[in-house]
Amino acid sequence: MNMAPPVLVREATAEDAAAVGEVHAEAWHQAYRDLFESEWLARFVAERRVRWSTRMATPEFAADTLLVAERGDSVVAFAWFGPYPDKPADAELRACYAHPSVWGTGVSRALMDGVWDAVADCRRVRLWTLAGANRARRFYAKEGFAETGLFREHDFGDTRPVLQLEYAATPPR
Repeated sequence: MNMAPPVLVREATAEDAAAVGEVHAEAWHQAYRDLFESEWLARFVAERRVRWSTRMATPEFAADTLLVAERGDSVVAFAWFGPYPDKPADAELRACYAHPSVWGTGVSRALMDGVWDAVADCRRVRLWTLAGANRARRFYAKEGFAETGLFREHDFGDTRPVLQLEYAATPPR
């Protein structure tokens, strides 16, 4: 029987930027292929592939945490979180993506354990997800998140705003 290597969750370093970008791009390509027109999706995927080294170097990023999940010697998932704007007792999960090759294997569950440990002192954790991102919405529900009833339109640049829903959860104690 071929066993998958264990999952290691750790804080990301600048050297992880390209791998995080690859995970982000491939997850977007698969998860959102039915939500955006192909030309726009290709542009959004390309942007996500290269944005992490710049993002990680900004002064604002220093207040945030970026965890990666490794399986073997590869980064296969990441979670980016930090203080929630205007609610200092809360945290915001800004991005959480796994490479499609590890969907359904427990990698994201292990990564969320790391997130929960890191935000244990927060009152609530909030996130925004696309209304049409059903796989993500099911995952967040399994993790204890529930819709708050808040929603917003977000324009990714294709001049067609998409609906985002807010979810929140209390960190497990």
